[in-house]
Amino acid sequence: MRKQLLFLLLVTDTLLSESLSVITVDEYQDTSSTNISATKIDKTQIENTITGNGFISSILEKNPNISIDDDSKRSTTAGEITPGKISINEAPFYQNNFSIDGISNSSLLDPSLSNTFSKYDVPGNENEIFLDLDLIEEITVYDSGISAEYGNFTGGVIDAKTIRAEDELKYKISHTHTSDSHTKLHVNNKETFDQALSDSQQPRFEKNFYNMYVSSPINESNGLIFSYSKKQSIIPGAYFDGFKDKTRENESFFAKWSHYFEDDSILDLSWTYSPYESTHFIKDVKDSDTKVYGGGYNLKANYEKNYNFWNLKTNLALKGSENSRDSANYYKAWYKSPTMNWGEDSDNGANYSKEGGTGSIVKSQNSLEYNLKFNSDSFEYTNISHKLSTGLDLAYHQSEYNRKESFYVYDTVENNNLINCNGDNEACVQGEQFFTQRKIYDKEQTEVNMASSGLYFQDRLEYERFEFTPGVRFDYNNYLKNKDFAYRLNSSIKPFNTNTTVVYGGLNRYYGKSFLGYKLREARDPYYEQYRSSFQNVARDWGSSSDKESNKYVFSDLKTPYTDESVIGLKQDISNARINLKYVKRKAKDKFTKHTEDYKVFTMPDGVTQAYYKPITFKNEGYSTSRTLSLNVGPTKPIKFNSFNLGYSFSTSINKTSANSDDYDDLLDNDSDQSNKISYNGVFYDKNNIPIESDPKNLNLHLNMAFIPIEAFNIPLSVNLNSVIKHRLAYSKVEDSGETTTYQEKFTDKSTISTEVPVYEKVDYKSSTTVDLKASFKFKLKEKNNLIFSTEINNLFDKVKNLENSSKNYETGRQFWFTLTYKKI
Repeated sequence: MRKQLLFLLLVTDTLLSESLSVITVDEYQDTSSTNISATKIDKTQIENTITGNGFISSILEKNPNISIDDDSKRSTTAGEITPGKISINEAPFYQNNFSIDGISNSSLLDPSLSNTFSKYDVPGNENEIFLDLDLIEEITVYDSGISAEYGNFTGGVIDAKTIRAEDELKYKISHTHTSDSHTKLHVNNKETFDQALSDSQQPRFEKNFYNMYVSSPINESNGLIFSYSKKQSIIPGAYFDGFKDKTRENESFFAKWSHYFEDDSILDLSWTYSPYESTHFIKDVKDSDTKVYGGGYNLKANYEKNYNFWNLKTNLALKGSENSRDSANYYKAWYKSPTMNWGEDSDNGANYSKEGGTGSIVKSQNSLEYNLKFNSDSFEYTNISHKLSTGLDLAYHQSEYNRKESFYVYDTVENNNLINCNGDNEACVQGEQFFTQRKIYDKEQTEVNMASSGLYFQDRLEYERFEFTPGVRFDYNNYLKNKDFAYRLNSSIKPFNTNTTVVYGGLNRYYGKSFLGYKLREARDPYYEQYRSSFQNVARDWGSSSDKESNKYVFSDLKTPYTDESVIGLKQDISNARINLKYVKRKAKDKFTKHTEDYKVFTMPDGVTQAYYKPITFKNEGYSTSRTLSLNVGPTKPIKFNSFNLGYSFSTSINKTSANSDDYDDLLDNDSDQSNKISYNGVFYDKNNIPIESDPKNLNLHLNMAFIPIEAFNIPLSVNLNSVIKHRLAYSKVEDSGETTTYQEKFTDKSTISTEVPVYEKVDYKSSTTVDLKASFKFKLKEKNNLIFSTEINNLFDKVKNLENSSKNYETGRQFWFTLTYKKI
């Protein structure tokens, strides 16, 4: 009852005011077959939408062909601030073409790696920089029937345009806040969760976001914008007997100078610097403080000009990004003793004092990109209207993996109260204990370069009620050395020769990205082990082992993964409503699959000693098929009532997916000697080749109400209420059951070893309904100055929604966000 009263109070409160009095609706839509499926989101829609962490992923749920996976919406990790993962038509989130002002924002390092404490690698992200919503003027999302203008994706295209200075002064400053005290967290074991033992347990957090920008004309021909934003989350975590703060921080500096020439051409010069930093540590390990760095910079020049027949757009950019880690280059597990006395006592009596980290690693990507695009005016030839498009993409990428210092893992220690350390102060305590085994990850530097080019041509032909847009795209890079030709064939027909009814369809091929992270892994050396003992209680020098060692990647002679798409749809205007019904079928082929083979022999760095490693090879044996039927309904004009205008959007989709693998491994190097296998339905699979089930799909209803302005305390006040109602259909998913079974591995001498591997099972999830709400109150002050207070309430009725059955990972419950903004527009 309390929940219902809260909802009624909020609605009543909103009816007494307003928020952003403009409702943007789809009054006109490009009916060409390459644009009819596009979703356009302008500045007004962004301001009216529930934005959460304030990234592009937060505002795309209206599109039924898109699904978002956001760590910050999980009860266990609600303190995170990185953007959600965007999947378009069931493709992997890292297989989208994400561009900003015509230049790619896609990282070609390891975008799906997430383990902070991997000894070999560092977490990555699919984006080079995290672009704040305040900087965006318009976003266009292409989910099917995509023009030949775009390449290097098998999912879709997210094309963002940044703001540009206008002819009058504008500025904005805002602060957004939420915390665990404003959030209901649903967890399976609250007592354990509240201990905050790891990064996946975040019972306490506080988020504060700060934004400001100034847009000003310099004179009639020039304008300048400067923007700064900071997103910060503080997450206390357990550290020995107390708590210590972990942080997540993303800053964005943005400047753009725009020059308007007398011939109506425009030149934009922009600079973006957006570093990301997170801090981590392990509860019972001294000096385990670890910093992870991400983000990067770009310098861009954009030029646009209209000629007599052609429109020219050209872009040049210098970019850099990193995925790096700063951590101690040693790890030691001492026996707890009077000298090494900081360790915690364990229940099984094996008490250790641990110290150190997982090694410092720098991974970077630097790029120079250029593109040129020509779009012609429409012209007649043989009674057919033509509109030509052609363009060129050139890029050079340089990536590097650099472990500047060797990393040592000391993992076998021996008590000896007579031990003479023989000068070894790093791995020995005089008269107490010394280490007898260590793994060594040698310092190394690896560089991989790639030059790529793309060329496209297409022609939009129109004859009476028929439209046909054939296109072709050619891509090549000196990395995979594949010549990839992609056809794009899209068409539409207007049966009644009006825009009211449009039937459209297409056959298209999309080639995926070439990730430099693969080659960086291939060049890495396996770790090796060293042993020692003591003689007459004197510690000996270290000697190399001939034991089992680490994994090594083998990546060569591969085809570029691609996806074939067929799409058919109907756009129908009825009264003031627009209905878009679409069926998309995709077949992904030649996807990369990872295979872990039996142990092989290699020669260690001493040039003599032989040891074992497991080759990890890649092949083009992956495939998947997805079928998506989607429906989207929205108004072409606002629905007017006496006291408010109503906008709405209803969307849903039905999806069926089958696959034998994903096309990029999300599992990190297996640093232990355990198997990389799992068991499902009595069959053993590599972990990253688990059979994929259909993902959950939602019925989404977005409502936007802009109320008639009133006066409060003699100040004009307007209110906007935005609500999102999501109903998730029941679905199934393959997950770890918590059980294990035995798997037999073979060595090169045909001997075997038994390994316990996890058993996976199919889990059924029930349907669920959640409601999100945003209320904005705008007070119009003197001139064009406005004070805006907005509240976002996610999961208004605090519904418990399970996301992962084996780990009981639930979606966040009711969460309040508060934003205060002062701006001049």
